[in-house]
Amino acid sequence: MSSYYSYKTHSLSQKRFGPYKFPYRKSYGYIVFVLIVLIMSWEAQQMDAAVAGGQIPQEAIRLRILANSDRPADQVVKRLVRDEIVKAMNGWATGPQTIEEARRTIMANMPEIERITEAVLRSRGYDYGSSAELGIVPFPTKMYGNKVYPAGDYEALRITLGAGEGQNWWCVLFPPLCFIDAASGEAAAADEAAAGTETASAAPAKAGELQASAEKAEAPEEASAPEVKFFLWEMIKSFVEWIKSLFA
Repeated sequence: MSSYYSYKTHSLSQKRFGPYKFPYRKSYGYIVFVLIVLIMSWEAQQMDAAVAGGQIPQEAIRLRILANSDRPADQVVKRLVRDEIVKAMNGWATGPQTIEEARRTIMANMPEIERITEAVLRSRGYDYGSSAELGIVPFPTKMYGNKVYPAGDYEALRITLGAGEGQNWWCVLFPPLCFIDAASGEAAAADEAAAGTETASAAPAKAGELQASAEKAEAPEEASAPEVKFFLWEMIKSFVEWIKSLFA
């Protein structure tokens, strides 16, 4: 009887005071994965944004280049197209002074824009084609640095590579604005503005000044409602709802 009792108490002590093992569940792995995605998305929003250093005028034309997909190779070729298009714009003899002149200039150079885009795709071995159009394009709400750009339909030169399902680069084509590097918060104003030779109503001489220090701005293709939303906050709310569903 005593031996049985001692055996049982020994077993109980092992169960009570033995090394604790954390009960791993697949849901924990999913939680960690989602947290990693949230952190990476937040970093992308902070480090990968190129934005105008002021309010975008009502009469403005944006440039938007949509990648075929989010695959790294498609994102690379999108940037190559961007570089060649901006380089071509630098070669335009005279920058437009009004939005009507800007529209005429873009339409006159549309065949050249399409030719450059197709040439870049062929040089990289892609045959999924492209399209270019000047029209009203939906834009989602985006927050870059400390500025919020509301969702809406804006006039833009949209260049679509392949299916156009990947993230995109955009900037203000007319009037060209100085840009802010959202990662460092430093403004990169155009030379004329820095020298104090340009007034708020004067347009720069060349459309190529839209480059400034901008690298790119990534945004989804589909436009959201005009309500101002913050990307990280929306992701956190979705994550909390998902956590609640695990224990419902």
